[in-house]
Amino acid sequence: MQEIATEIDVMHTESDLVREPTTGNTRSVSQVSGAAVLPLIVFVLKSRDPASWEHELVNRIQASGICETLVWQPEPSNGSGTRPTRPGRADPAARLREVTAIVDLTGRLGAHCQGHAVEGVWRICDRRGVVLGEEHHGLETIAAGVGIHLHLVASTSSGTTLIDKAGAFACPGECVSVQRLCSYAATLLLSAVREIAALGTLEPRPAWKPDGKRASLLQRMMWKLRELGHRLLRLLKGCLLVDYWMVGIVDMRLTEAMRSQHLPIRWIGKRKGSRYWADPFGVPGSKDEIYCEEFDLKRNVGRIVRLKLDGSVEPDLPEHVDLGLAGHLSYPYLFPHEGALYCVAESAQSRRCVLNRLDEGGRWAQVAVLLDDAEVADPTIFRHQGYFWLAYTDVSLGAFDNLCLRYASDLLGPWHAHPQNPVKFDHQSSRSAGAVVKDGDQLLRVAQVCKSGYGQAIAVNRILHCTPHLYREEVIRIVSPERDRLNPRGIHTMSAWGDRTLVDGKHSVINYWVLRRRIMSRIALAAQRLLCLGIYPHCNEPLLHFVLDV
Repeated sequence: MQEIATEIDVMHTESDLVREPTTGNTRSVSQVSGAAVLPLIVFVLKSRDPASWEHELVNRIQASGICETLVWQPEPSNGSGTRPTRPGRADPAARLREVTAIVDLTGRLGAHCQGHAVEGVWRICDRRGVVLGEEHHGLETIAAGVGIHLHLVASTSSGTTLIDKAGAFACPGECVSVQRLCSYAATLLLSAVREIAALGTLEPRPAWKPDGKRASLLQRMMWKLRELGHRLLRLLKGCLLVDYWMVGIVDMRLTEAMRSQHLPIRWIGKRKGSRYWADPFGVPGSKDEIYCEEFDLKRNVGRIVRLKLDGSVEPDLPEHVDLGLAGHLSYPYLFPHEGALYCVAESAQSRRCVLNRLDEGGRWAQVAVLLDDAEVADPTIFRHQGYFWLAYTDVSLGAFDNLCLRYASDLLGPWHAHPQNPVKFDHQSSRSAGAVVKDGDQLLRVAQVCKSGYGQAIAVNRILHCTPHLYREEVIRIVSPERDRLNPRGIHTMSAWGDRTLVDGKHSVINYWVLRRRIMSRIALAAQRLLCLGIYPHCNEPLLHFVLDV
C-alpha cells in the first residue's frame, strides 16, 4: 500500500495517539494493570459528524464489549487543510496502555505510525488499496459484476499483511450504500479483535499488496462501459434463460472429491419437463436411497423427495417426503445420531428451522425448533469439541454472502447464537454446500461460490477455530464444474454418501414455458402500473382482465 505522508503524520506522536478521550468505556489504572486487559483499538477518523458512517463503525465496535476504543481525529485549522487536535492527557490509564491496533479510516497515516501499535496500522480498502469512504472505492469489481470486496490489511515494520477479507454479491453498477459497507467492515474488525482477545495476538497472515495502481480516468470510463455490457447481458439471461439443475454421483469419497481436478460425475435422470432435482443427500447406510429438492418451474416452489436408484441412471418415480412444513423446501440435510436418522431442511419461507427425526414407522416427526422467526438457508449440523454446531445463512442479511453459527451441548437444545454472528461475509465461500467432514487433523467445510451468480462452484474451507468465542476459516481450494460437458455452469452441493459423493450441477437453458410466464408477468405488471396511473380506463376489457389474472 502506498503510504502518503501528510501534515497529520508530522504533527502527532505516539503519546498523542493514545491519549484522545474515549467515547466508549472508561478505565482505571487498576483495570489496566490487572491480568485481564481488553484490546485497545485507536480509530483515526476524518469526520467529526456523529452521524457519519465512521462514527457508526466505531459505535458498533464499542457496543461489542470485546475491546476498548479511543478516537483521534484532525481538527480544521484556521489556514488551509487540517491539523490534529492534541488529545487531552487527563486519563492516567491511557498513558499506561499499550495500543493494540490503530484503525486508519483516513488512509493518510504514514509509515512511522506502524510502530505505535502492537498489531500495526489497519486499513479497510478494496483490492487496489482505495480506502473505504473514498469516491472510487470498489468501483472496479462492482462494475465487473463480481460484487463487493473489502480487505482489512495491517501495516507493520515488517510489511503489509492481509488480516481478513469480506465480500458480498452486487449487481453490475449497483449503488452500494456506505452503511452496507460499514456492516461488512465491522464484521472484519470484530473478527480480528476477537482473535486477539482469545489468542493474545493475530496468527500469521499472508503478505498483501494492492492489485494495481489507483485507476485513471480512462480506466474508470472503461469500467463503466464494461458495467453497461454486464447489465445488458444479465438482463438478456434473466429474460431468456433458466438454470436447470441435475443430481449426480461421483465414485470417490468426499475428501478425495474435494482434491480432484476433475469430477467424473454420473448424472441421474435426464433434463426434461418443468421440474429438476438439486441438493442431494444420501441416506446413511443405504446404497440406493437419496433425498433431494424437486423444484417445480411452473409453480416456482420446491419440495423434498426421496429417489430410489435401481443401478441405472434413471431412478424410480420420486416419492414426496412430508416434513410437516409449508412453503418452499430444499436442502434436506441428513445425519445419524445415537441410532436415529435426523433431517434439517431449508424452510426459510416459513421462517422456521426445524429438526426432524425418522420414527420406527418411517414417518418424519418434528422434535425441535432450532430457530424461529428467521429466514435460514442451507442449515448444516456437525459436531466439534463437545458441541453441536448449526451453520446457516441468514437470508435477511444477504441471500448467499454470510455465514452464521449456533451451538448447543445437546442436539435438541437449547441452541445459542454465536457472539461473532455473522462470523463471515463472503459471497465466494459462506453459504453451506454440504457436510462438514474430518480429513486427517483438518476440519473441512464446503460452501458455495456465488461470485457473479448463484451456485457457480464449491469452495473448500479449512476451519481453523471453532469455539463458542471464536470462529475462523480459510479457503484452501475451489472445485469447479467447468470441464463437465453436460452441466458446466455451476455446482452448489457436495455431500458424503459412504464411499461416494453426491453433487448437483446446472446448465442454463431456454425453457419456453418459463419464458412465456416471465413475459406475461411483465405484461401484467405494466398493465397494473397503467391502471394505477389512470392511463388505461377500460377496466372491463376481457384481454386486460386475462393478463391481470395470469
